[in-house]
Amino acid sequence: MLGHALDYHDTIDSFVSRNKDLHALELSNTDWESIKLVAAWLKSFQSATTEMSATKVPMLLTIHAIFQGLQDDIKNILRDLPSSVLPEIKLGLTDAHHKLSDYYYQFDASSFYTWAACMWMILVKPTFSDFVTSAGPMDLI
Repeated sequence: MLGHALDYHDTIDSFVSRNKDLHALELSNTDWESIKLVAAWLKSFQSATTEMSATKVPMLLTIHAIFQGLQDDIKNILRDLPSSVLPEIKLGLTDAHHKLSDYYYQFDASSFYTWAACMWMILVKPTFSDFVTSAGPMDLI
């Protein structure tokens, strides 16, 4: 939805400026820049959602990695934020990072996660290790 709004930025501005009833809703250049930033950030969440939906039964380790990836993305976004970003946007990103931390902690504290990690070490790692040692470095790329 934001992508479409950005695609029709000039059309939206023109329409709002021609309708007196909508003047109060007119978006400034700062508003449009904020929309561009948010649209770019939401791509991380879209990617995570697509990744989790790609399998009929997501594995616990996969979900853990996806949450960690989202958390890292948000941390990088917060670090690279321009000073002109509205405080509400910073707060929203910080809240999202904290929420992912809460989920991450629940996975870490879960005995089921510990069991799944042990099963990975027993069942998957030996097979994966054999694959990695038999494949050359370029085969993994």
